[in-house]
Amino acid sequence: MLTKWMHTLIDTLVASGVRDFVISPGSRSTPLAIAAFLHPSSRTHVLVDERSASFFALGLTRTEERVRPVALICTSGTAATNYYSAVTEANIFELPLIVLTADRPHELRNVGAPQAIDQVGLYGKQVRHAFDLPLAEEASLPYVAHVAQRATLLSLTEPAGPVQINVPLREPLVPEVDLLRTGRPVGVLPEPTPGVNSALATVLQEERLLFVLGPQLTAADSQIVISYAKQAGIPVLADPLSQGRQSHDAHVFAYYDTWLKHPATAQHVRPDRIIRFGAMPTSKPYLLWSRDIPTTVVGHPGNWRDPQLHSDFIIGHARQLAHHESVPHDPAYLTLLQQAERCVVGAFATIDQEKMTEYNVVRALATLQDGSLFVSNSMPIRDVDTFLPTGTPLRLLANRGANGIDGILSSALGATFDAKHRYLLVGDLAFIHDINGLMTARTLPLTIILVNNAGGGIFSFLPQQQLEQEVFEPLFGTPQHLDFASLASGYGVTYQAIDSIAALRQALAEETNVTRILEVKTTRTENVQMHRSIWDVTNQALAEVFQ
Repeated sequence: MLTKWMHTLIDTLVASGVRDFVISPGSRSTPLAIAAFLHPSSRTHVLVDERSASFFALGLTRTEERVRPVALICTSGTAATNYYSAVTEANIFELPLIVLTADRPHELRNVGAPQAIDQVGLYGKQVRHAFDLPLAEEASLPYVAHVAQRATLLSLTEPAGPVQINVPLREPLVPEVDLLRTGRPVGVLPEPTPGVNSALATVLQEERLLFVLGPQLTAADSQIVISYAKQAGIPVLADPLSQGRQSHDAHVFAYYDTWLKHPATAQHVRPDRIIRFGAMPTSKPYLLWSRDIPTTVVGHPGNWRDPQLHSDFIIGHARQLAHHESVPHDPAYLTLLQQAERCVVGAFATIDQEKMTEYNVVRALATLQDGSLFVSNSMPIRDVDTFLPTGTPLRLLANRGANGIDGILSSALGATFDAKHRYLLVGDLAFIHDINGLMTARTLPLTIILVNNAGGGIFSFLPQQQLEQEVFEPLFGTPQHLDFASLASGYGVTYQAIDSIAALRQALAEETNVTRILEVKTTRTENVQMHRSIWDVTNQALAEVFQ
């Protein structure tokens, strides 16, 4: 009965659209792991570090334009607790993880049995739903199929997110294998078909209108918004994680983080209303500027993306714009934003392009012609947001739900799994947090651009920087001074020290079929000074146009 029961669970998950199963090895999860491994339509990935495995699975949900559900499998006990950080990220960033936690049978719970903890509802409010299955028996087969299908749909229903299926298992744990070698093909995921939205049509009538593309949008959804904006003459601010910066269109803007730092420009480009699709953009200048501008967020009410608590909310989807006739807008407002963008482009062009700075590292990434780039939180995503231009063909990904620096390497390996060219931009502390991800990286070629500024570079931009050095360095700077060449050797991956921006561009242009670490050493103090000198140059250029 165990074999038939396990086949029903895994086969129904596959038929409902689950293709990838990430397995953390263990004993109690034996039948789950074997059933997933032998299913003819599954892809299985075995990672011995549960924390790394969970972030790898998180990445796998995003290998395609639309997110798709990925299953995690672990044994009983504390193994499942190592998934908590990734489950939290999946909850906030709306990623469809299905966590299959093997458990002791009911009679071994709360009686002091080894490797047994209370796993029922383990993830609390972080999951969309938590199922606790019955033990394997004939009468429960229909319910098992129901749970598998329902869990998949729940993980995908807006707001998408993680679901736990707790699976109690009695010994013996090894199933028969013949039945497990059969199964259905991977199911087709449901496709939403939004139509005309009358509430959206009303706000589209506003004259001085600004579109904002936030994280979580697909390239297809962003392109629908951009196409409408082009027809209607509406400017579009594109967060890098919206995929909107792949566009070359003159209606799309990348450098708003810079021109919104200039007070006079920020005042001149103020719209009558903002319509935002997706989550709140990365840019803090945008966040501060937009807080008293009437804003309409188009999305779903299950996850209200309004940290400023002042927006109107329309239940809808970016795709609905494809069903709306465009309303022409005054071109003067678009021209104003284009002036601001040209000022920044011109100012950036005057800055030394070869100096070994974090600014120029991002500009070097803009030379890449295709592939997927995963960007770490903290300074890397902020620099990409600020300095990456439009017309960049890269698919850009990041963990911008809880915004943590844990699990970055493993998330990158999962998120870029199906890409031909795979890149990760990461700082030294985030890289150290997930160093065990290199075990998986040995077999999944990835170019890691490691910006090593000996600690937490972002704190040099924050008020903590004003503290005395004997307080700041141990608490916030936290330099680790690790030998990354030796670490790379220990994990069996290639290492290259990058001593110039030209060398970085050359390394990025080279084809590779192995994981490599390109270490770029910078200095936190010089990085702050360089950023401030850039703002001086751009503010001066903007002041000549906007008084």
